[in-house]
Order: sequence, then C-alpha cells, then structure tokens
Amino acid sequence: MEDLDLEEVSQKLKKILSSDDIPQSYLFAGPKGSGKTSAARIVAKVVNCESGEKGEACNECNNCCEIQKGSSMDVLEIDAASNRGIEDIRALKDKAYLLPTKLKRKVFIIDEVHMLTKEAFNALLKLIEEPPKHTFFILCTTDPGKIPETVLSRLIRIDFHKGNQKQLLKSLDRLIKGEGLEVTEKVKKIFVAKSDGSFRNLQKMFNELVLDLGKDLSEERVVAYLATRTGEYTEEDLEIDLVEEELKNILKKMEKMANEGLDFKAYRERLMIYFQKRLLINLGVESGELSEMGVEKLEKWLNLLVAAGKQERDCPVDQLPLELAVVELLKKDKNPEIKIELKEPEPVGRVDGVDLSTDKMMESWENFLVIVKPYNHSIEAFLRSARPKSIVKGLFTLEVFYPFHKDKLEEQKNREIVEKVLKEVYKCDLVVHYMLSKNKAEPLTIKNDTPMEEVNEMLVQKDDIYDVAKEIFG
Repeated sequence: MEDLDLEEVSQKLKKILSSDDIPQSYLFAGPKGSGKTSAARIVAKVVNCESGEKGEACNECNNCCEIQKGSSMDVLEIDAASNRGIEDIRALKDKAYLLPTKLKRKVFIIDEVHMLTKEAFNALLKLIEEPPKHTFFILCTTDPGKIPETVLSRLIRIDFHKGNQKQLLKSLDRLIKGEGLEVTEKVKKIFVAKSDGSFRNLQKMFNELVLDLGKDLSEERVVAYLATRTGEYTEEDLEIDLVEEELKNILKKMEKMANEGLDFKAYRERLMIYFQKRLLINLGVESGELSEMGVEKLEKWLNLLVAAGKQERDCPVDQLPLELAVVELLKKDKNPEIKIELKEPEPVGRVDGVDLSTDKMMESWENFLVIVKPYNHSIEAFLRSARPKSIVKGLFTLEVFYPFHKDKLEEQKNREIVEKVLKEVYKCDLVVHYMLSKNKAEPLTIKNDTPMEEVNEMLVQKDDIYDVAKEIFG
C-alpha cells in the first residue's frame, strides 16, 4: 500500500486487507485522475501476493510481476461506459464462476460503474450479494450518486480526492526515483502546477517529458516543452480571445497547434478545469479575479466543452470538436440573424390553416405526453419538465430547464418522434426548437378538458407513429 498516493486511502485499505475476513466487494469513488484504478490494481496484487505481509504486496513474486505488467488473465478491467448492458454483466458473471487460471483470486475492476443500466445493476447486485469465494470486485466511479442504494449497501466504500501539493510532490518523487533522475524543486513545482491535482495527469506528463527529453529535465527545457504542447496558447490567452470574440484568431491558433501535433483531448480537459474554476470565482464560491466572460457565457462554454468531449471518439479530425465548440459559443454574438433563443416572438401562429397559441398547446399538452409515452418513456419524462414557449410560422419553441434533457431531446431519433406526435395531436407540421431556460423549473399546471375517450381514440390511431419509431429504433 506504500505505492498509493493518498495516505488516508492507503491506511484504510491496509487495515481492511490485513483482517482475517476480507470483504470481497468495494466501491472506489472520486474525481478523474485521483488514483482509483491504480489503487484497484494494487489491491489485486495484495490479495494475490505469494510472499508479502498482510495488507502489502512484495512487488517481486510472479503474481505481483504479472499483475504489474497487465498480463494476468485473472485481473479483468471492464469499462462500464461501453459495456453497460445486462448481457455484459451476464458475461462477467459467467467469468466470475470460473476458477482463476493462475492467481489465487480473480479480481474484477469495473470502471465508471455508474454508467450501467438499471437491469445491469440488478444483475450485478445478485453477483456481489453472494460472490464466489475466489473473486474480488472493485467498482470505480466518478459519480456515486447514480449507483442504486441496494448496490451501495453491499460495498465497502473508499473515497478518493484530488491530490494536494504535498501528496503530488510525494508521487512525483517516487516517479523521479524510479527513473534515477535529479530534478530541481522549481521543476517539480512546475509539474505539480500543471497536473491540476490529478495523479494520472502528473504521471502522464512526467512520462512524456522523460520519453521526449531524456534525463535532462532542466527548467528551461521543461518550460519550453510544455509551451509546445499548447502551441504557447494558454488557457488565459484563450479566455481573452473568447471575451474579445476573436473567432478567426482562435481558429488559426488551434490549426497551428494541430499541425504541431497537440493532444487536443488533454488540452480540452485542461480548459474544462480552468474555466470551471473561473465559473466558481464568478459565482462567489472561490476567491479570485472575476472573468469578463460572465456566468452565463462560462456556463455555456463548459457545456460546449463537455459536448466536444463526447464527439472526440468518433471524429477523425482531432481539433474539430473544440473548434466547433468555439464557433458555437461565438456565432450568436457574431450572427444576430440566428439568435433564435433571444427572440421574443408573438406567442401565436397559423400553421397549415390551423390557429395555434401557447395557451391552446398548454391545454392539450397532457394529451401529447400521453401519446408520446408508449413510444419512449424517457422522452415523455424530459418533456414533462419542459414548457411550451411560443409558436411562430411552424417553429414550436419548447423551454427546457436542464442541459442534459436538451441534449437528449435534440438527438435526431428523439426529435423525429416528437415532431411526428406533434403532427398527430395538433394536425399540422411543426419544427421543434429546444431553448435552455435561464430560470429554475417550476411545477407545471396542465389544463386538460379533453375527455379520456378522445385521448384513448388518439392512442388507438397511432400506427403511423409506431412505424416511424420502429424504423428509428429497429
């Protein structure tokens, strides 16, 4: 456990793993880069070590060396973000009941476990309630609030957090010693400052510098190298350009960084950390100089950075998701004609010969929700917390109160179902626009004088909607 960066985590795990009756199921909860997965691998070594003391691994026996190299078939790491369904957990269960091929115990490390579906959690619950004696389960998450209480109650929870300067320096000293290097205190502080409290970032940055610069990690070389990683375009410089709406300048700099081989994923993550701190300062949560971007623009920018992260995996052009985020942030100020959200049109309209108003739509909104629900319960739930805002020339604006709801409703497959049901209920073609509200959600009072018999008749006549839903979802 001496290899763990967080001392309180090390002490707690050592105490647990030194007992005669060791629990078999754990939850490691904490932010990204706080050492959860690394700790899980250390636990795998401890419970399989051939000669170490209780609660410790020798790091020299065959079992320890095999796990350290990542070549053991009995230590399985599973990404729940991409293996989140019940069939994935059933496959895991089949593997769990097989005896280890070589080690004493099979260790299952499930990363981002909060991404599992409800059905998958139910299947996992049965496994951790009565685990095979030769198994260990370590569930890692950045969002423990999304894990069902029934599952949480069966786990030994260990909380992780970002490292402080002392803990990060200790981790860095171990890396430096392992490479047999001499590094000045000033250079160490540069590493720590750039790590953003993440042990993983610290290790990755150190390894990259050693690989590219060799053993000469002088202050001059380290500073110059780190500058090339961002094309000398710092978070502070980007903030200034965003405030001044220098769209072309920003895109030119990002293209230059792309030509120099910048890791845009790492750059975006640093931007998220930087601008999240700026948001907290503007909200009065932390002290510091206020950002001229303002709370609203900072919030929008952070949401766009999150969306860019989701696009990175499928985009062959590394810089494109971040460039699109910049364009999206600045385009409304640069192009008034597309400021849909800022318009306040008259809340009435005539579409295909049908007179509609916001009040009329509110009166029949419950009918609409009733018809949507059989095709997709999630859409119905998201729409139930939305509000009809306005209707002008066939553009139906819905006020949505949560960014996540807005993102899901804007997905093409969900949009098609909503617009199809709108046509069924209101007898005209409508295009939906979702507007993120600046206000908090308020309870929705729905007026519904339509007899239930008429609602049922509308549900009976839904074959065409079903066909569309079937075509979309398969």
